[in-house]
Amino acid sequence: MKIKFIHTSDIHLGKKFEITNFSLKEREKRRQEIWDTFEEIVKAAKLEKTEYLFIAGDLAEGEYINFKSLKSISQKFGSIPDTRVIITCGKNDPYNINSMYEYVQWPKNVYIVKNTESIEKLNFNDTNVCIYSMSWDNHEYNDKTQAVYDISVDENKINVLLLCCDIDSESKLLPINIDIIKNKFDYCALGGKHNFCASRANAAYCGSPEPLGFDETEDHGVIKGTLEKKNTEYKMHPIAKRRFITRPIKLDASYSFNKILDLIKFSGDTFSNIKDYVKIELSGTVNTDVSMEEIENEAKQFFYYIEFEESYIYKNPEDKIYEHNEFNIIESYKMQFENQNDKIEQQAFKLGLDVLRKEKVVN
Repeated sequence: MKIKFIHTSDIHLGKKFEITNFSLKEREKRRQEIWDTFEEIVKAAKLEKTEYLFIAGDLAEGEYINFKSLKSISQKFGSIPDTRVIITCGKNDPYNINSMYEYVQWPKNVYIVKNTESIEKLNFNDTNVCIYSMSWDNHEYNDKTQAVYDISVDENKINVLLLCCDIDSESKLLPINIDIIKNKFDYCALGGKHNFCASRANAAYCGSPEPLGFDETEDHGVIKGTLEKKNTEYKMHPIAKRRFITRPIKLDASYSFNKILDLIKFSGDTFSNIKDYVKIELSGTVNTDVSMEEIENEAKQFFYYIEFEESYIYKNPEDKIYEHNEFNIIESYKMQFENQNDKIEQQAFKLGLDVLRKEKVVN
């Protein structure tokens, strides 16, 4: 008998967002999009008659989630009574005496893993499934690795490991050598990493359903699959509303204002530009006659969201001939910085050039 499941983790409901360039409005909008995606996961479990919903840590941001939101989460899970919801607590939603999960009453189909020192065993005889899990009890570290290695499974059961952990042996975030335990389990539903990663045929990080920053690339979604003794099958299904995309552009001092603007505008497809979060990494050299500040401001109208990482340097064209510089303060200023490559000097040069062009006052 094949048992249908959805595996998700790192949803981070109520996330504060630390992205510097995000406005308060954008942060609130992104929080709502994460909620919307969470609701879609619950709806999918109902429509597809999923028997298990595995949540491998960091369902919510424990420091920022409020009581109203917790009640809403509980109600959403209550709307899928035929789906068993198994929640293990991770670094951002640890289970302890102050656990947010104790503030509300949960429906009968929700099982919150409360053991933080040893492995908790959840045995479901009707589906012949046995789930092994352990929650975190703090925001900093987890060193209970040995408890995972000591698990003894029933070979007659479909055995599932549900864990927020790190397969990097040098980590302080519950490091696990997956090769030591992989043969014990029919599926290892892992959480704690925000990018999808199928580490073994029977073990995977589902990644966060919605990406949370520019270090989270590729597609994001949930894992859907079927549990079967020695024959678990699964696949990642993208569901994210937006992506975080980084695009490198190398500039040359010969490029004009319009050419640089076009390189930015056409760095990706139009649909992505008006939907995703885009970061442009600008490197190379820029003609001192070109105002990059004006280009960046002009480019914003073609994107839903765009920010720039600047590592280019200003450079005068080699054939530039300076005449009558004593009558042109900008040209005289450029000559003072000519041929310098120091990063701090370049930053000072960019600022000064913008000031002279706009005749603005620096506070």
